Amino acid sequence: MVGAAESATGRPLAVFGPQVSYFAPQILMEHSVVAPGLRARGVGFPGANLFVQLGRGQDYAWSATSAGNDVVDTLAVELCDAPGDGYRFRGTCRPFERLERTNSWQPTPADPTPAGMERLVTLRTLYGPVVARATLKGRPVAYVQLRSTYFHEPESVIGFRRINDPDYTRSAQDFKKAFSGVQFTFNWLYVDSRQSAYVNSGGLPARGRRVHPDFPVLVSPGTEPRDFDPELRDVAFQPLAAHPQSVDEPYNASWNNKQARGYRADDGRYNFSSVDRGELLRDRLDSLTRGARKATLLEVTEAMEDAGTVDLRGRYVLPFALDVIGRPADARAARAVGTLRAWVASGAHRRDADRDGTYDDAEAVRLMDAWWPRWVRAQLTPVLGDRLTEATTGYVGLGDMPSKHQGSAFDDGIWGQVEKDLRTVLGRRVRGKLSRKLCGNGVLRRCRADLTTTLIEATEVKATELYRDPGCQAGDQVCFDEVRHTPTGAITQPGIHWINRPTFQQVVEVQGRR
Repeated sequence: MVGAAESATGRPLAVFGPQVSYFAPQILMEHSVVAPGLRARGVGFPGANLFVQLGRGQDYAWSATSAGNDVVDTLAVELCDAPGDGYRFRGTCRPFERLERTNSWQPTPADPTPAGMERLVTLRTLYGPVVARATLKGRPVAYVQLRSTYFHEPESVIGFRRINDPDYTRSAQDFKKAFSGVQFTFNWLYVDSRQSAYVNSGGLPARGRRVHPDFPVLVSPGTEPRDFDPELRDVAFQPLAAHPQSVDEPYNASWNNKQARGYRADDGRYNFSSVDRGELLRDRLDSLTRGARKATLLEVTEAMEDAGTVDLRGRYVLPFALDVIGRPADARAARAVGTLRAWVASGAHRRDADRDGTYDDAEAVRLMDAWWPRWVRAQLTPVLGDRLTEATTGYVGLGDMPSKHQGSAFDDGIWGQVEKDLRTVLGRRVRGKLSRKLCGNGVLRRCRADLTTTLIEATEVKATELYRDPGCQAGDQVCFDEVRHTPTGAITQPGIHWINRPTFQQVVEVQGRR
């Protein structure tokens, strides 16, 4: 979003998502709601679309990106003395609630999986479902996960009811109040003809000082979730005023990026770092709004489209690796460095602009894809060793590259840690340094040798070996990356050129007010 003050027309501009993958038919359903007190048009998820969830009202529009706030705590509850008797809750023994479900399936034209069945069993406590067992100082415990929104999912309909009501939503402040009624963790963005706004929704737990957000906590009177009500499954929430929010910023760029300062991501996210794909949007919006320049709706749309085909590694990490290597004496490495530097200078895109069936920078893309896993392991191994390097790259992830065919890429990955370490080894200014230097064990000369060696190895990898995928000719990069629609019926459609873009999109400039 671009605020009114930075817009060429004096009205806020928005290019909204979100990205919810690609299906045939699509899992988002376009619909309108017109009834007493309701007037909206947009999309919703079938089965949960009583109201428009993403769309526009009479003279305003809104959308969302996933936020991934930390709303889950892992608690350790002591088990009763006799095996199978249950668990202790506030000094008394309670039986586990046993949940069972049997699933069965038959092959269909869309999914030929052979017929089968499964029985799922879960034990549940008043705090939440059991996820593991352990012993603490010889005492058996069950680990349970308390999600602040557990059993409260339907309550979010309050927020959607408000945003679909033109009498309720008349301003940016009304928009923020509306989404205080949504307990799911999302970034909500809003524009009307005068204002733009952002608010982070969700049931953010108001944790006590003795509750660590990252580690399991043994339940006791001092560590039980604040204001926990076992009958209503309620916990204390942070007030709306404490949520990340803004009104009339010069611009907002939201792409599933890191939480605001002081807010935590969920426990399974370790990739938030100095490199994030949201930078691709921020860089372009910075340029559009710098100085006296004002942005147009077309330019904001083009900024989204241009960012959507960029290889995040090539744009933000590769330049530092090339700085480490410098001017190699080896001819193969020198040619590779020249190819990669030219790619960086052109924007590090993965695109076929002339529609000839091959990437415009096919050789650079091949080098990047072949080099990246070799480069990362060579960078981490001198300090972490082989086993810990494999564990780290397996858990954090080498990165979600476009080859997954899902239309969303460069969200999760280890690129930030790699980039920060290279800057540190190069002697650059780094805020929040890693605990130790990794590449070359902190020695620039050794780091240069390791990266150069792996780059030479990458030059020998043929495209036919690197890009192998059912339905593609070996070596076809464009087909290997393409977005494919998951069939949910008997009919699907051809793949489309990979691009990081929304599944459902609004391009909005609200012209006036009631």
